[in-house]
Parts: sequence; C-alpha cells; structure tokens
Amino acid sequence: MFLKSKKIEGFSERRIEIANTQILIRQVDLEDTKKLVAIEEAVYTGSAPWNQFAFVSEINQGRGNLYLSANVGGKAIAFIGISYRKRQHDLHITNIAVLPIWQNKGLGSYLIKFAGQLVKENNLGILSLEVRRSNRKARKLYETLGFKEIQELPSYYDDDHEDAIEMEWCL
Repeated sequence: MFLKSKKIEGFSERRIEIANTQILIRQVDLEDTKKLVAIEEAVYTGSAPWNQFAFVSEINQGRGNLYLSANVGGKAIAFIGISYRKRQHDLHITNIAVLPIWQNKGLGSYLIKFAGQLVKENNLGILSLEVRRSNRKARKLYETLGFKEIQELPSYYDDDHEDAIEMEWCL
C-alpha cells in the first residue's frame, strides 16, 4: 500500500484471527457509515462523537484518507480512520473504536500496528493521534505501542471542551 497523489491506494481486504475468531478487515464505504456511528455509540455509552455526516465527509474526501472496518459474520465490530497530513508529513489516526465486547483482545492494537506499517512503507516516520485526557485506557494502550505524549491541547473537544493529549509514535 502506498501514497499516490495524496491518496492512499492499494488496500486489499484481509482476514485475521483474534480470540479464535476470523475477522475480515476491509475498506469502509458510504454504506458503512451508520455502522461506524453505532460502534461509537456503544463505546461512548450512547453519544457518538462523530455523526454520520462527519464520516461521509471523511470518506468522500478520498485523498489521503483510509477507513477500515473489522467485521465478524458481516457485522462491523471495530474501525480505524487514518489520514495523510502533507504539512506534518505523517499519518494521523482520525478515529478508532472497538466494540466493548471486543476490547482487550488485540484488535485495536492490530489496527494501530497496521497504520504503523503504512508509515514505514511510505517513509513517513510518524503516526499521530489525539486522545481525551480522561481516556486513560486508550492512553495506556498507545503508550504500550510506543506513542509518546507531545503536547496538551486545551479545550480540544467541541462537545464538552475536554483537553486532548497529542501523541506520536516515531517509527
């Protein structure tokens, strides 16, 4: 997979096994956006940070964005969105969520490590993200994978003005 004209190209769906279950990793299309919102609602106890319009907008943008979903038996159980940022010359995780029943089984780690592979394949050097200050569980996962805190972003989130922590993984 490679970046070409600011577009991530070349993704082929793949099957992986996690927790003795076959999981299909495939590129998200517009028909999947309701499923992404449903995953976020489950993760954030009924209040999805992104609405369907936000996902449609990201997917339609196309250039430099890649959204992948993890599916079991045709049901989406997780997703990750990544975006090439030319100015920063990095790949940025725009969004990631795993249904609570699938958390702590390695699926989120797999998706993040896959994004890390893209960083290496494209000689970008850095995978970045923002995370809520209060999301200690996610911050611990990111640190375990190799992310380091870069800076605090005060009042970053629109809904409740919570601070974010910007993190980077140098690969």
